[in-house]
Parts: sequence; C-alpha cells; structure tokens
Amino acid sequence: MTATSSANTSGKELHLNWKERVDVIRSNRWFLMAFPFAMLALIILIFGGATGGNFFRVSVLKGILSQAIIIGTCATGVSFIYSNGNLDISIGAVLGMGATLGVLAYNATNITPLLILVSVGVSLGLMAFNCTMSVVCHIKTITVAIVVTQIYSAITTLLIGGAGTIDIAYETSSMLEDGGFRYIAFFGYFILCLVVYHFTRIGRELRFLGGNETCAQQTGMSSGKATYVSFLMAGLGVGLAAVFSVIDVSAVSVETGSGLGMDVMLATVLGGMSIFGGSRSNAYAGLIGALTVAALNKGLLMVGVPSAFIQGIRGVIFLALVYMNSERRDLLPSRMQF
Repeated sequence: MTATSSANTSGKELHLNWKERVDVIRSNRWFLMAFPFAMLALIILIFGGATGGNFFRVSVLKGILSQAIIIGTCATGVSFIYSNGNLDISIGAVLGMGATLGVLAYNATNITPLLILVSVGVSLGLMAFNCTMSVVCHIKTITVAIVVTQIYSAITTLLIGGAGTIDIAYETSSMLEDGGFRYIAFFGYFILCLVVYHFTRIGRELRFLGGNETCAQQTGMSSGKATYVSFLMAGLGVGLAAVFSVIDVSAVSVETGSGLGMDVMLATVLGGMSIFGGSRSNAYAGLIGALTVAALNKGLLMVGVPSAFIQGIRGVIFLALVYMNSERRDLLPSRMQF
C-alpha cells in the first residue's frame, strides 16, 4: 500500500501543469533570494555584449549609479508603504513639487541647507496629506494617489512657469556632489530604514498588517499609526531623492519625477519584494531593484530602443514579475488587496 501511494505521488509530481510548476519555483526560498541578483547579472551581460562593451564605460556606469540612487532612495522608502498592502504612485509628482519649492527657496535666499530642508519638508508634508486622506477619510491609497498626482503636477507646472525649467547655481550642485552629500545622505537613510524595518516593533507590525490585517488588528495593532509611519518614512526618502535630482542637473523642470512611480514599482519587484506586502517584504529590495532598473533603462537606450517601446517593455516585465510575486489564494486567511 505504501509503495502504491508513493508511486501515485511520484506520478502527480511528474504531471504538474505549467502553472503548478511556476508555483513550485516561485515558492522556493532559494529562488526568491537568488532571483534579484540573477536578473541584475543577466541584464549587465546582455547589454554589455549588445553594446560591444560600451556599457562598461566609466561614464555610463556613473550615470547608472546616479539614476539608481534616486530610484533606490524612493524605493527603499516606499517599501514601507507596500509592506502593509498599500499602493502610492504619486511619488514622482511629490518629488517634482518638493524639488521645485526647494529650488525656489534656494534661489530666493541663496542658502544651500534651505534647498535640502524645503525639499524634504514639502515631500514629508505631501505624503502625510496623502496618508491622512486614506486613514481619516477612508479613501483607498491608490485612489488618493491618482487624484493628487494630477494636483501636484499642475501646481508644479504653475510654479515653474512657461520656461519649463528653473536653474540653480552650478557651483552649489557641484559643491554638494563633490562633498559626497548624495552618498552620505543615501547610505544614512538606507541604514535608518533597515533598522526601523527589520529591528523595531513598527517594522514587524507593518509586515504583519500587510500579511493579514484582520488578525493584526485583533492583536491590538493600529493600522492608522503604522500607515502614518510608512508614509512619513517614504516622504523622507522622496525628499532626499528630490535633492539628488536637483544635484544631477543643477535644475528642476516640469519633467522632474516623471515616470518615477513605475520605476519604483519595477525596482521593488525586481528586488524580490511583493508590492502586496506581507512577510516577504524587506527594506533592501529597492536598492537591488533600482540598480537593475537603471541598468535596464540605460541599456535599452544605448541599443537604440525608442522611449515609447521602453515604457512598453518595462510594463511587460512589471506584469510578469507581479505575477511571480503575487499571493497565492490557498494561503488563507489573507489580506483583501482590492
């Protein structure tokens, strides 16, 4: 009887359909750990060969790193929002408005620290407003994000005016760049996020709420408090990224932050984290994914792929990765995502 049962089990394993095989692969913890690094290595090898080695030029690698720091700073912060099952795609508009007001404040006073303080402060305030609309008014975060994106973008366009660009003194951006402000601020923020997310009670609560909100609330956890913490941590990251964006080009424009929301979501899933939250959430996925996204963007441009097609390619990759990282309905009870 035992031999018969064993044979039946082996037969079932040999006749798994493609969906069941994918489920087996994506549930393997070694796959989840290795996948982000494998994707990064694959993209580097593909574009390194496709560009005849030009992809490895110092100027290209510096450009990739510069873009990755902006995406990675935002993605690291936004991982707090994703961890408890919320979505916010307004960060590009928040970054644009924060950077614009920061540049205007600097140009009016010529005080460099004011550029940083205003950019970060505005970003924190806008993300806190988004959170309040969700927590107090009980509007889904994704709905709030869609609406405020239009509002923030319109305000930014009015502030910048017909010129479409506001410059700052090159000496100021060069001083911040040469002084290593970007790298110091990024790694300081990254370490803060790691500590809060993985070694504090609030980090554990965020992951618990993302995995099962009902059970978490029954144990006395406050969904509202955790949501505010997640949005404020994200706001801090977006504010720093706004400063990094200004440093990059010594200016702010109506295009600043454009497309950042998709880059951040793509970086999150490429880093091995589910945008639906839960126990698989982590604060470092955004950094790994940001390097991959920046390399992908640069590589596609270097091989001559039109920008419109790049958006389509990234969209297809994103959908495939969301499926690979999505929850499986047999793991009940679970948070209702939609």
